[in-house]
Amino acid sequence: MGRVSVVIPAYNAAATIAATVASALGQTYGDLEVIVVDDGSTDSTAAIVADLARADPRLRLLRYPNGGQAIARNRGIAAAVGELIAFLDADDQWTPEKVAEQVRALDEHPEAAIAYGWTDYVDGAGRLLHRGSYVSLSGRVLMALTQVNFIESGSNAMVRRSALEAIAAATADGGGPFEPALVPSEDWDLWLRLAERFAFVAIARPQVRYRVAAESQSANVRRLERSCRACLGRAFARRPELVAVRPVALGNLYKYLLAKALASVPRRGCAPRSLPLVFRLWLRFLRYDQPRERPWLPLKLSVKVWVRAIALATVPGPWLRSLDQRPDRFPWRPLKRSLNCDSLLGHIQRPRSPDF
Repeated sequence: MGRVSVVIPAYNAAATIAATVASALGQTYGDLEVIVVDDGSTDSTAAIVADLARADPRLRLLRYPNGGQAIARNRGIAAAVGELIAFLDADDQWTPEKVAEQVRALDEHPEAAIAYGWTDYVDGAGRLLHRGSYVSLSGRVLMALTQVNFIESGSNAMVRRSALEAIAAATADGGGPFEPALVPSEDWDLWLRLAERFAFVAIARPQVRYRVAAESQSANVRRLERSCRACLGRAFARRPELVAVRPVALGNLYKYLLAKALASVPRRGCAPRSLPLVFRLWLRFLRYDQPRERPWLPLKLSVKVWVRAIALATVPGPWLRSLDQRPDRFPWRPLKRSLNCDSLLGHIQRPRSPDF
């Protein structure tokens, strides 16, 4: 049935599931099975996957009542037969060599339990929006991973089944390695718990095309903030030595949350209601982000934040959306750069070395 099991949780993913499944079945590494866990979809997701499964016996469809993304992933793990398990979200895609490269990395590094690569972020049409963090740290990476989630999504990592079983056995309810209470940060929580016990191995090339969609789990900034803070809080409680990197971790988190909040462009009209959220996130960013080498950086980023926030509150949505999609049409370069909230992500402090 395959040495590698690919688990795809899907909820109302009819628009993207065929392309996602194709990117999994189209891998250059063929010794795999693909399990789509339909999480109570009310659209044609299940019908599309069932049609695809008739053409390729490596594809399986499991259907359950809606339980959420973490539970769907846990159900897929329970049904998987492979010794290596990879996760792919229903709106993301892989490069064709992703599975082969990660299998090779784990074979060459038997001390590692998790392989991961780089991520590129794309829009709904598959156009590149920006690159990810492109961090490549191998070995013990717990302290670095606490500072910033350089795995970046649930579509990146390949994990040995034995490591997942060890993590699941340590959970209080025994329900599986992913924690439902931490959605949409349940993947970061799992990577941190794995990093406490196992080594990682990095593949220094883009392997994941992460689709940025306003309706995605991580688009709800307030919910994302709560789950990330809970994820970090649990990590600090388990490993008190991680408190040393707490300011960096929270400073990075609030840069990311600000970028997410400022990327919200309304379908019509303006969005002045977004200003209280931006103001609160900005205050948290100033509280935690205090770089020693460049003390002027928070001020520079604050100017960028408020130029974008004022534009979000005053410029009609269609105009701002047009600027986001075609910034080359905007005549004044300094203001164009200030309105680009994605550049905030470039100021996240990157961990430079593994730890422990």
